[in-house]
Amino acid sequence: MKMPVPSFRIQIVVLVTVLFVAASLFFRSYFLGSFQNYQDQIQFLELTDKINELYHQHRSSLSPQEQEKYKDQIENLLIDVKQIHLAGDLFEREISLYSIFIFFFLVGTVLLIFLVTFGMITRPLMRLQEATKELGKGNLEVQVRESKFSPINDLIVSFNTMASELLENRNKLIEAEKEMMWREMAQVMAHEIKNPLTPIRLQIQRLEHKYLMGSDDFEQVFDGVIKIVNEEVDNLQSLVNQFRDFAKMPSANFDYYNVRQQIEEITMQYDHQADIHFRADDDLPEFYGDKMQMKQVFVNLIQNAIHSMDEDKTLNINLSFEEPNFIFTVEDHGSGISKEDQDKIFQPYFTRKKKGTGLGLAIVKRIVQTHDGNIKVQSTTGEGSTFIIRIRKNSNDFSEDK
Repeated sequence: MKMPVPSFRIQIVVLVTVLFVAASLFFRSYFLGSFQNYQDQIQFLELTDKINELYHQHRSSLSPQEQEKYKDQIENLLIDVKQIHLAGDLFEREISLYSIFIFFFLVGTVLLIFLVTFGMITRPLMRLQEATKELGKGNLEVQVRESKFSPINDLIVSFNTMASELLENRNKLIEAEKEMMWREMAQVMAHEIKNPLTPIRLQIQRLEHKYLMGSDDFEQVFDGVIKIVNEEVDNLQSLVNQFRDFAKMPSANFDYYNVRQQIEEITMQYDHQADIHFRADDDLPEFYGDKMQMKQVFVNLIQNAIHSMDEDKTLNINLSFEEPNFIFTVEDHGSGISKEDQDKIFQPYFTRKKKGTGLGLAIVKRIVQTHDGNIKVQSTTGEGSTFIIRIRKNSNDFSEDK
């Protein structure tokens, strides 16, 4: 089992503690050792023995009265020497106790000062680190609480200023993108609405001309005009519906269901239009998503694939599961997509079709992203295209987040 590595703060605290304890113990040992050397030097002098020897040498040359007085002086001197040794022993004991007290006091004081100072640096750094993670997730509203006494307060102020500027720039960019999107949408709408209005106007003028001229084939022309007008009105209705679906995507209703069965039911509806080969892994887990939205994804991709194929109407659809992702692939043998267009096909309003709004794949991408997935295309001009969708196997919590 791999041992967890302690955090940088713990490593610094342990390192400083070990160094200070080692230094304190060294100085304590050095001080006590020096005092012990002093005691040893006093013992080495052997003052008691020398005084006794001096007393015996000079006692015989003195009178009895002088001997008694000399003896008292020698005894007093011996008592002083013993008091010196006793005082030294007591002082050594006191120094030993005081050194222990001073050691713990200094260690505690220094550690307290160090932890307070260290905290003034590391706590703002931790807050700054968490804010950086939030910023990386896209939360540009994050701000770090300033600490005037922290030495890195200038860095915190700079970070907060940068985050505020990023938020302001993002809002400006969003507004600019919205304005550009509405301009493009207005252009597309104007163009797409103009296309069916032109034949409607021409057919109405033709019908009016026939009516005023009293033509014999008026009824036949009337039926043709009505048919064309109805077709163009249907095109207009379809155009409006596509814009409505893109502008207001309904909220996803997530639930578990059998996605394999869903694709099989969808492909059966297009058997008469293409030779569809559907393959799926055995023992697939249940898919967690919005069934109606995912149906829109599959229908859109299948229809696009069928429309892109002229001669070879073979369509391959594969479904597999590689923990933790479902993988959907739709492969056609159509005209393919040029390299310069592959990065644009998922953008709203981009299309190379004569009749189309360029919203189909944009809606597909939005639905896939709502399901915490991604979509990409691999295509070769003249050979065909393959759309690949990866969607993570989700839990119930995911729907709440969305």
